[in-house]
Amino acid sequence: MACKSRNHPLPPEIDCDHNWNYNLLVYQVVFSPAAVRQFKRLPAATRSLLKDVIRERLAEQDPTEETRNRFRLRRISDYADYELRVDPWRVFYRVQEQTVTVELVGLKKGNILLVAGKEFKL
Repeated sequence: MACKSRNHPLPPEIDCDHNWNYNLLVYQVVFSPAAVRQFKRLPAATRSLLKDVIRERLAEQDPTEETRNRFRLRRISDYADYELRVDPWRVFYRVQEQTVTVELVGLKKGNILLVAGKEFKL
């Protein structure tokens, strides 16, 4: 039975009811010790939101692909290479092969970045 809807990239000879993406690329996400401390200080609702977004955008998608809310930092930083924006929250990370290392988790208020409750300069 062929697919009737054409809203996806499947050729007409492939059945819609089967999982067709067997080569899904998944990255391993690791938190640095500093990021773990920062993450644990966040409210539970924020931790849940960030955990879901990190899983979706950094583990299941290509973390180096630039989008509106996920991009390489313009200035060279000692702390991270990429930034992920989630509402007012910022997740700074590095990518090496198949591993994404979350280095910092902070809150953006205006033009000020707060990491662990203190102003932080990248």
